[in-house]
Amino acid sequence: MSVETLPRTSRHRPVDRTQSPSVYVWELPLRIVHWTIVLSIIVLTVTGLWLYSPFFSPPPQFGPGHPGFTLGVIRFIHELTGGIFIAALSGRLYWAHAGNRYASWRALLPLTPWQRWRLRETVKYYAFRRREPPPSLGHNPLAGLAYVGLYGGFALSAFTGLALFAWVAPTSPFRGLMSWTWTVVPIQNIRMIHFLLMFWFLAFSVHHIYSAVLIDLEERNGELSSMITGWKIDTSDKDDF
Repeated sequence: MSVETLPRTSRHRPVDRTQSPSVYVWELPLRIVHWTIVLSIIVLTVTGLWLYSPFFSPPPQFGPGHPGFTLGVIRFIHELTGGIFIAALSGRLYWAHAGNRYASWRALLPLTPWQRWRLRETVKYYAFRRREPPPSLGHNPLAGLAYVGLYGGFALSAFTGLALFAWVAPTSPFRGLMSWTWTVVPIQNIRMIHFLLMFWFLAFSVHHIYSAVLIDLEERNGELSSMITGWKIDTSDKDDF
């Protein structure tokens, strides 16, 4: 449907939220993946910062006596969490094909005229040219594009992380799979890319929390609680796409 064929009253008409039904939007596997990624990023950030510049020094007798015991423990936690993070990313990729319409990859890209119209209207809202955001059950088109970029960053972080793991673990199977990366990009540059990506994810997290609270207050659609329960209040007068 083109923008020209949309009913004029549906473009900026206030939504009656008092009689709106609840819709099961975020399925359980998606919510598990979401919170696994959140917790993984927290652990990876803390351990990654310590590996970059240790912010506490253990007593000399810490651990079984080996001088590198603390470094080994922190690195093990970081690498184990990295594996969980990669598994969660793989699960999200699978659910983009096996999940419902709100989890589908099609919901993340402005493929239809209706999605492109809502993308423009969402940009207008954030630019203070529209009073209310266009109602949306799933991700709005602007958030969808942001998630595409974010998951691209996640993939790059996982890739560089595997390259670094292969560097410090010469007997691992990843040594043969990832050693070619060092001939293309120096290992120090790979480490710097991996480190800088962390700050992108932290910045996105701040904006993500802000936007979730904002939309929850503006639309009163259960945006925050939906990532726990899976249910949102349908405040739209038209399907998302």
